[in-house]
Amino acid sequence: MSRREDYYTFNEYMKNNKLTPSEEDYIEMIYRLNLENDKVQVKDISNKLNIKPPSVTKMIKKLNDKNMLIYKKYDSIELTSLGESVGEKLLNRHNTIKEFLTILGIKESIHEETETIEHTINVETLMKIEELINFFRNNEDVLRRLKSYQEENKN
Repeated sequence: MSRREDYYTFNEYMKNNKLTPSEEDYIEMIYRLNLENDKVQVKDISNKLNIKPPSVTKMIKKLNDKNMLIYKKYDSIELTSLGESVGEKLLNRHNTIKEFLTILGIKESIHEETETIEHTINVETLMKIEELINFFRNNEDVLRRLKSYQEENKN
């Protein structure tokens, strides 16, 4: 890609992402689970992501090869410092998008929308969304006015 103004396919934009969306989901979930419990096992990930254990094991091996985690067969899964750093960023990204969608008034499809957006959003956009959320936190009167406006204009 040569210039930011040029148009490309979705796959071309995503080419520089070192982790696939599935890999990101695994790292984020392992990070989440690790916040709750010191020992994370394949069955824990399998239950949370609704994926069969053999598929989880296959992905865990991939992430082990990418130095995101340390996996020893029949033992717990441990994030490396890189994996932990990435996991923290991924969880923050997820929470930021979910909070933004909550402010917008998304209710029924919030989880699905969050999952979809989080794998495609760029850093600049995410930072601007965080900035907007912080603006609303510091200006609760404006947030109340937005909520009131949303209520008045429901379709």
